[in-house]
Amino acid sequence: MAEIKRLFFVLISLTLLVFFGCSSIEQQRNYIPEKLNIIQKISLDFIPGKCVYSSVERTAFISEKNLNNIHIFKYGKRINTIGGLGFENTNFHKLSDITLAPDGKLLALDSFQKKIKKFDIDGQWVTDLNLDLFSKPTLFDISTEETFYIYDDNRKEIVITKTFHEDDFYSFGKFQLIQPEKLILTKNSLVIYDTACDKTFVYDKLGQFRKELNGYIQFDKNQEYKLETHYLLHYSSGQKFAISTNTWNDFFIEKNYVILLSDNEVWIAEFTYEIR
Repeated sequence: MAEIKRLFFVLISLTLLVFFGCSSIEQQRNYIPEKLNIIQKISLDFIPGKCVYSSVERTAFISEKNLNNIHIFKYGKRINTIGGLGFENTNFHKLSDITLAPDGKLLALDSFQKKIKKFDIDGQWVTDLNLDLFSKPTLFDISTEETFYIYDDNRKEIVITKTFHEDDFYSFGKFQLIQPEKLILTKNSLVIYDTACDKTFVYDKLGQFRKELNGYIQFDKNQEYKLETHYLLHYSSGQKFAISTNTWNDFFIEKNYVILLSDNEVWIAEFTYEIR
């Protein structure tokens, strides 16, 4: 079993070495944000918890804060709502996180049932991925290579796995993470925000610690961004984007899109950059 596990991570390491070799060129470039281009502004009659966005039919999946509902919007109009408490394939007992699969479908984590539920672009159930070997999975994301990164709140660590079999588990973050609230994969890194210490922890995709930052920081093109009450701040230059009378409650930068959430609105946008 140990030999299989070592072989598995050798293969992952070789894949990621090629990936990081290409991405290191991008890291050396100096990206200067020029403009935040607004793709959609979606008005809501509920408070959003998280939003993920697919360019396929301009589809936004928006979870409802503190509830088990996911609302699906296409071209800014709501076309379906899935979830609610129950035992059907589209129900949840404890919806704790959402993200997009590499094929553009929705993945939703039910931490009570210990399942990741997969839905198509219209909200039709596709399949369940069982997390029986986890104690309390609460946050997750998936890479383009279909590797899962799952935070287990009882074990207080992150597990990397492709197959959900224990012999390919690789875990890290124990004794460092206390109360993570967000787990997001970027092109080069895994970014964790921990509310207990108000810090952002950055790891590489192999789970090696890289740095910690004060406050909640997100990355786009290796640029650091922080959310203020009424705008998004580019950390190094002090430039302000998404200036609004809205009080911004939260933001995510994932799959190259910037998502901003207020009590009754979601903005979906993307940056354009000058490369120097």
